[in-house]
Amino acid sequence: MKTKSIFFAVILTFQLSACTLPAQTSGGLEKTENNTAKALSSDKATLPSTQTSSPTATAVPTQTSVPPTPTPVAFGPGLQDFPSGINPLTGSSVQNPELLKLPAVLISITNFPPSARPQSGLSYASWVYELYISEGMTRFLSVFYGDYPQLAKPSQPLPVSTVLAANVTATPAAVKVDAEIPSAMIGPIRSGRLPYAYIRDFYRSSCLVYAGATVQIRNKLKGCSLIFGSDEGNINSAMLDVTKLQTLAETNLVPNSPFNYTGNSFTEIAPTNGIPASQLDIFYSYLNQGQWLFDEATGKYLKFEDFADGSGKFRPMTDRLNGQQLAYSNVIVLYAEHTVLDPYIIDVSLGSGERGKAVIFRDGQKYNAVWTTMNGEYEKETGMRRPIRFEDEAGNPFPLKPGQSWVHLFTPYAYIEDKTAGVWLLRFVAPAGTK
Repeated sequence: MKTKSIFFAVILTFQLSACTLPAQTSGGLEKTENNTAKALSSDKATLPSTQTSSPTATAVPTQTSVPPTPTPVAFGPGLQDFPSGINPLTGSSVQNPELLKLPAVLISITNFPPSARPQSGLSYASWVYELYISEGMTRFLSVFYGDYPQLAKPSQPLPVSTVLAANVTATPAAVKVDAEIPSAMIGPIRSGRLPYAYIRDFYRSSCLVYAGATVQIRNKLKGCSLIFGSDEGNINSAMLDVTKLQTLAETNLVPNSPFNYTGNSFTEIAPTNGIPASQLDIFYSYLNQGQWLFDEATGKYLKFEDFADGSGKFRPMTDRLNGQQLAYSNVIVLYAEHTVLDPYIIDVSLGSGERGKAVIFRDGQKYNAVWTTMNGEYEKETGMRRPIRFEDEAGNPFPLKPGQSWVHLFTPYAYIEDKTAGVWLLRFVAPAGTK
């Protein structure tokens, strides 16, 4: 009888110890904005359930494993740093890597008169250079490389962004391509300008397309194709069939003369020293204003244009080819000396061996930078040119965001003003002697 009592006492003690065994708790996981998981301490301990049946071992909870943070993809600046299929002008993959073997095609696209809007093809350009041409007007030199524009389907309206510019006249809605305007064309194409010669030289073997030029600069431009209007009564009728782009590039390819469009770096991770810049107000003249608004959803700056009437009202700037709003990963202000040779002929110091200040906007942030066409190791070894390059203030390659880039060519007297938190005024100042 004594032995039996001892046995029941042992069993009772074992059950009581199981009921009072403290449970091991683990910290919860919370996702931060950069998707990095961090442990959070628990506010309360979790009470274990009481066992009333035969004793069993208490399970020890295991902490959820934290997935490793993916290594950010980075490309550039050297040729060896761009895998096959990655466009060295955008840091993005292309649909057909074979097209990267063809040189770039540069096309002069008008911004004035306002009847030329919306322009056709700009949303497909790897880089766009906007330069001052006199009388408050600007013009676009667009660089097509790697991916060519696709044919639009006018019968199917395409949406534009719902992000609104300040003083926008109406909420952007579905945009239908005008069936009366050739939807498979790039343009309207206008005359060449002197700075085109320097930009063309950034892209070795490239083909420069424009609609004529003045006698003073015609020989310097050396265009590969001149496009003239099909209607004498319509100044905006000079257009290029999108199917001709590849043919022009193939024709301009020089056998046994390789070209190299590397030199810049690209990474999704933005530098940490930026200043908030969610809105950029562009002012070239009273009748030539615009805006860039950063879109968190796409990580790009969306472009808005005015009505060229001084009203201060804006609307989404769209591409006639697809009805989509223009969106660029990098918006760059490049300061360079402008020399007026004639009221309508302006030279810009962008030749080889130049260097100057720049401001780069990416990921809703503003960064001070430097642009350069100085000879690097590649240029010294081969004697060949590469595109303009961008560096940080310490002389290291500046990491551009993968995607397309839009460059505003400003005079040294132009300025950027902090209007309010995250809003900046980019104010162009025309060079002396121009109209």
